[in-house]
Amino acid sequence: MLLNLIAGHDEKDTTSVDRPKIDYTKALKNDVKGLKIGVPKEFFGEGINQEVKEALEKSIEVYKNLGAKIEEFSLDVANYALATYYIIACAEASSNLGRFDGIRYTYRTPEFKNLKELYKKSRSEGFGDEVKRRIILGTYVLSSGYYDAYYKKAQQVRTLVMNEFNKGFENYDIILTPTSPTVAFDIGSKSNNPLEMYLADICTVSVNIAGLPGISIPCGVDKEGMPIGMQLIGNKFCEEIILNAAYTFEQAVKFRENHKPEFKK
Repeated sequence: MLLNLIAGHDEKDTTSVDRPKIDYTKALKNDVKGLKIGVPKEFFGEGINQEVKEALEKSIEVYKNLGAKIEEFSLDVANYALATYYIIACAEASSNLGRFDGIRYTYRTPEFKNLKELYKKSRSEGFGDEVKRRIILGTYVLSSGYYDAYYKKAQQVRTLVMNEFNKGFENYDIILTPTSPTVAFDIGSKSNNPLEMYLADICTVSVNIAGLPGISIPCGVDKEGMPIGMQLIGNKFCEEIILNAAYTFEQAVKFRENHKPEFKK
């Protein structure tokens, strides 16, 4: 229902695509017979938690039993996509958040003596540690002498990632991967180690790099009851296919009924 509201052409947004409106609620047909699902072997190799791998393998069997056609193939983009994403995303953060000056946009500090102090205190108080970290990284990769070495090269690798996905979608309707190589971690547990937190994104950032729709749904839990995610990736403007595939899986496994969340105090 939310996608119905936000999808479609926006005449005030020059980056939005002019496509006809679609009612995505009609995509939920609870049927995946004949659906071709590609499983990239690189996403199930070194570094993936065993419990995550087992949960995904069981999920693949569910799709087989529902009539989907499953096939393993090669999609060697994850390791390239992670570095590429954090260069491009940080560069865009640095560029886009430059306008957040406390005058025209966003938070303004209540106490300042001059214009320079207004800028400094507004941005220091208004941005959290992770946002500041990304602005600094992004400013660095866009700076003179480093633009070609990092940002330009990242854009070239981005094209390679997109091309690899295009090849995959010549044969498959959906690409199935883990959402993360590990189970969900406690909120704040990675805050002191940003690099470890970034590495947890290795399965998902390639979707952002390639400009593709993806959906993450729970497909199991570990021994501690922490959820395990499965990611379904679709081709451009094929949200209906991944929504139906996710919905059909949910109706088959009844995850929410079988795994009630327990919140720690």
